[in-house]
Amino acid sequence: MAKETPGDGQGEGAFDPFATARPLKSQKALAAAGGPGAGRDRVRAAVMDAESESSPFDQVNDPPPGQKLDGRDPGRWEPDEFGLPPDCPVMPLGTDNGMFFFLDTIGQLRVLKEGEFGQGPLNALFMGRHWWLYWAFPKKNADGAVTGWRAEKVRECLMAACAKKGAWSPANKVRGRGFWTDRKGDLVLHCGDRLITARGEEPLGEFEGAVYPTRPPINRPWPQAIRDKPGPARRLLPHFQAWNWVRPGLDPVLLLGWIASAMIGGALEWRPECFILGDKGTGKSTLQRDAKALFGDGIVQTGDTTAAGIYQELGFDSLPVAIDEFEGKADTRKMKAVIELARLSCTGAPMMRGGDNHKGTKFFGRSSYLFSSINTPPLDPQDLSRLALLRLRPHRDGAVRPIIPDPELREIGRQLITRLREEWHRWPQTYANWREFLASCGHDGRGQDTFGTLMAAADLAIGYDAEALNLLIGPAADDREAWREHFQAAQMFEHDDASENWRLCLNHVLSQRIEAWKGGTRHTVGEVITEFWERDDPNSRLRGDADPIRYDEARRLLEQTGLSLMKPRAGSKHFELFVPDQHPLLHALMRDSKWAGELSAGSWKYALQSAPEDIWRDASARIDGIKKRGTAFILGEILVKAEEIEE
Repeated sequence: MAKETPGDGQGEGAFDPFATARPLKSQKALAAAGGPGAGRDRVRAAVMDAESESSPFDQVNDPPPGQKLDGRDPGRWEPDEFGLPPDCPVMPLGTDNGMFFFLDTIGQLRVLKEGEFGQGPLNALFMGRHWWLYWAFPKKNADGAVTGWRAEKVRECLMAACAKKGAWSPANKVRGRGFWTDRKGDLVLHCGDRLITARGEEPLGEFEGAVYPTRPPINRPWPQAIRDKPGPARRLLPHFQAWNWVRPGLDPVLLLGWIASAMIGGALEWRPECFILGDKGTGKSTLQRDAKALFGDGIVQTGDTTAAGIYQELGFDSLPVAIDEFEGKADTRKMKAVIELARLSCTGAPMMRGGDNHKGTKFFGRSSYLFSSINTPPLDPQDLSRLALLRLRPHRDGAVRPIIPDPELREIGRQLITRLREEWHRWPQTYANWREFLASCGHDGRGQDTFGTLMAAADLAIGYDAEALNLLIGPAADDREAWREHFQAAQMFEHDDASENWRLCLNHVLSQRIEAWKGGTRHTVGEVITEFWERDDPNSRLRGDADPIRYDEARRLLEQTGLSLMKPRAGSKHFELFVPDQHPLLHALMRDSKWAGELSAGSWKYALQSAPEDIWRDASARIDGIKKRGTAFILGEILVKAEEIEE
């Protein structure tokens, strides 16, 4: 394939995005060069687009009824390896539990059940090629004239072909629109109406064991080389920087990183979420509209939806999802289902959904999610660890809201696709380097996954444009130390509410109120044990208080909630809070929490026992005269831990 002459836009031939990387020009020359969407390059790109607009499907003229096809009379054919007529326009894929899978005449995935092989469904399967059916399976009258086609023979052949293909399921086999990787790790882009691989365009259908069905088209790559020219980040990043971010040096880069990672989401092991927070008038919806223009039809965007609506719209696509006005509400069930869907999509975990005839359907979500709202919905620690929180302040007085016209944003989006394809060879090392740096900033594995993916994607998107953007990023950056102040884990508000599960469970217990005591005032569990520990503990700073709460009184109060207080064991000085594995009163306190379980099997035990081993032990104690098994926490340790959380 001929290569585009770099830099000046004067070369002839088609651009090969997977050609061996050439030495880059000097940065001065690169800065002086016209961008890929400017002047003559834009005209040439439009011409190249027009030249590639033809349908990737062959136009076939089937013979009228009774006529020969390739010299063969109707019904006179030799079966192929699957028992079908030669050049059958429908491709059998296999069968699974009474379901038969095909690619129809234009490459769409079709599923027929055992009883759905009648004339109508078969007509739909062979749409546009009905005369081929007249030739392959003719129905003749007494005079030998072809008057139709035999649906029962079509059914027999198709079912037999699926049987020869064997057991097959679309789960993890079908790849919809978006980016994927081939067996060598190179990018594969499914544009809906065409498949673009490292070797160029390939026919839709089966490719390296996966099936790429025909879908409505989405944005294709920019048809010209960008490697040696100012890239799309030069236009896009300053645009994002015009918003009034709480972290102006970081958040625009993270947003660019989300856009880049969302574009190639199906090719990644981890797909981070991004949550834009800001009051009304801060520009959240404008950013959502910009994202829509960048991705074109390659994004699922909505303002009000359900998890079922999202996965039904996505199907097998790996397209990003953007949801505006995702506000916290009193009834959070619908929102939690969407958040769970986004969480599973991070890793591509399988999701089972019920179907008719008591047969479930398996999905693999591989989409990146962009949320925006004024108030966040309830987010568990496992959700907070998967996202970047980008906070907006109101626009400054006199500031003019930046606007890039939608047609230009669409061009920038296509250019970004090409830039990511050109730079994909850098991904493994770039991602590993960012993870290593984030680990040195105190991030755990999940933080390295999330922010490592965002920054590595931004690194690829920016590339050698970093110098013009005054950023220490990209292949020319010596190190990442300039980013350390932004990524110190302890200082990032993404981690503010990211308490461990055992701490959240224990805090829930400590916050529960006990029946009235001391003058009719109701106090929490935490207040009771703090009052007791600070006045009776030998190391207490309040030892000797005039009116200390006694052990028997504290234990009696705690038993009103199903808990108990344990005296120090032999050789120990520590009082302990005892939390039984089962108790109806404690179960009532846990009701509507995620640790409730059932009356006879509370799940709080397993949450609490994931705490550090030096602050708890398996124990037994009597509550209301009944011996219970449970978990005993060193009183001083959990109170200190609670204080640390508050700080």
